[in-house]
Amino acid sequence: MTTTDANLQKQAFRNYLRFAKVRQYLDAVYFAQKKLARGVKNVTGISLREVKFLLQIEINPGCSLVSVQKSHLLPSSTAAWLADNLVQKGLVARRQNPKNRREVVLALTPAGEAVLGRIEENFMPPEVADRLATTPEQAVETIEKSLQVLCRLYGVEPH
Repeated sequence: MTTTDANLQKQAFRNYLRFAKVRQYLDAVYFAQKKLARGVKNVTGISLREVKFLLQIEINPGCSLVSVQKSHLLPSSTAAWLADNLVQKGLVARRQNPKNRREVVLALTPAGEAVLGRIEENFMPPEVADRLATTPEQAVETIEKSLQVLCRLYGVEPH
């Protein structure tokens, strides 16, 4: 091993140790989100992933399955499975796109809207909701970009 290679290895290990601290922060956020997810499941009976799916449909009424799949970076089979589950639970309806008969669009049913309403009322403690609601957009963007860089450094893509 050359001196340059040894220096690269040493610097890589130092940065790895620094990222160990980042991991502590990520773990803390992960466990806080898991706690919130359990609360969502208790209130609604559906998973957080299903809630995100419903929210995407609420934000983009008349969206296609493909658009939801792409926005959540989901494999097409997972998106189809989630849609099927939500249709079976009566929370989502599939409809033919009036502008393109070959395309199916997704819509919330009244039951799906009611589930999202219950989440808004019961999702999290008011103090957490206040902090999240008042977080500056620039801070959110900085966090997102930093996590994207971290994923690239480790050669992984979020799912």
